[in-house]
Amino acid sequence: MKTTLVLCVSAACAFAMSNAYAGLSQLNATCPGGLDVHVDDGGPVYVNGKEAKLKRTNDNYFEATDTKTGSVISISKNPDGSSDVSYTGKNRANGVCTIAGAGKPMATAAPAAAPREKHPAAEKACIAAVAKKTNVAATKLSVTDALGAQAGIMVTVTVPGADAPWTCMTDRNGKVSNVSYSGSEGSL
Repeated sequence: MKTTLVLCVSAACAFAMSNAYAGLSQLNATCPGGLDVHVDDGGPVYVNGKEAKLKRTNDNYFEATDTKTGSVISISKNPDGSSDVSYTGKNRANGVCTIAGAGKPMATAAPAAAPREKHPAAEKACIAAVAKKTNVAATKLSVTDALGAQAGIMVTVTVPGADAPWTCMTDRNGKVSNVSYSGSEGSL
């Protein structure tokens, strides 16, 4: 009887643990600052080969903390099932991570694009900050994404002629804390 009870409890625990992070899908990503991220289906998350501490905010948003570097990897699941990955590191370092194999085969009918989040104060402040940093007129810049999280709002800005977008972090009121280029330094 005791053996059967132990086996049942063990199986129930294993089932509960395997479904704890059911919203996570397998992916590999590279983040600025030399961070390699691997996510298994349902977790765990590995940063540079070491398992990170995982926190679930909801079925579509997770944060993995790398205790060695102090970096926080944010993983969000989009309505179309794809994922976005970004990171925040020491000294306000942050950026958008590149997901390996993110390209998908073309579907026969394109799904309607989900509306993006709107953060007017943050977007306006980031356009001005990126314009100042790149010496490109604000009227030529465009916001491609704005994501709100506990740490603030991350705005992605497209700059004509740049190989990759710029990212900008603000608080809820639009106070800019960081502006950085998400591509390699020599690609501007």
